[in-house]
Amino acid sequence: MRRRFFAILSGIILLVAFAMVLSARNHRASKSSNAIAVTSQTKGDEGLTAEFLNGQVKIRLKNNHKDTITAFIIRLNDTTISEDFAYSEVRVGIEPGDTLEEDYEATPRAGFELPTVSLLTVLLKDGTEDGDARLAQRIKDERLGQKVQVIRTLRVLEQEGQLPEDLGMVKSHILAALDAEESETRIILKELQPASRTDAKLSDDFRNGLQWGREGILRRFEKIERQPPTSRDRAFLELKDRINKLNQKLDYPDNSSSKDQ
Repeated sequence: MRRRFFAILSGIILLVAFAMVLSARNHRASKSSNAIAVTSQTKGDEGLTAEFLNGQVKIRLKNNHKDTITAFIIRLNDTTISEDFAYSEVRVGIEPGDTLEEDYEATPRAGFELPTVSLLTVLLKDGTEDGDARLAQRIKDERLGQKVQVIRTLRVLEQEGQLPEDLGMVKSHILAALDAEESETRIILKELQPASRTDAKLSDDFRNGLQWGREGILRRFEKIERQPPTSRDRAFLELKDRINKLNQKLDYPDNSSSKDQ
């Protein structure tokens, strides 16, 4: 009787083990079938893989360059996605040898079983790019526009001293600086790029950077205004520190943001 019991028990264990092995094989096969064959316009110093799971595309971008990747642009189906770490307070970019993982919602295009993914360009910390130079220049111009607004803000904060008594007055001075005339913008550009022409046309991407920089500075200042009075001094000092750090992160070598007329 005991022999029969152990024989049945052994059979059950073998069946369960076989089912687990079969399930693992099916899971690996299903996962591999969701792998996306990516394309790239770069020279290949980046390792990009992608897979499609549960309505999302997971990408893994490994940096094989000797310098940090500070921005990259991919095309997911017909959508161009730009990731720029210059504005991140969490990371400076993808360090050499590191791998970044990101998830994006997506659906396969008509006629395709899986979404399509292409790496278009990456921008390195030294200002050079690998891939589509036109798209890389767009990132540089946007950064330069934001850099101008950061410089304007820092100059106002430096004039106000460590702890201003009237935040409303400080905000009005910052607004006036952010909305300065184009002639003043060109003066700052000349400071940043001595070789640039003062009469050259400013790119649309540079102007977008000016606008986004303005919006970002005002959002940061509004956070101070929502603080209780007892916390505003500390919040103001933190704002100055963050804007100084942003100024340093945007201080990458840039090409001209203007085009000859």
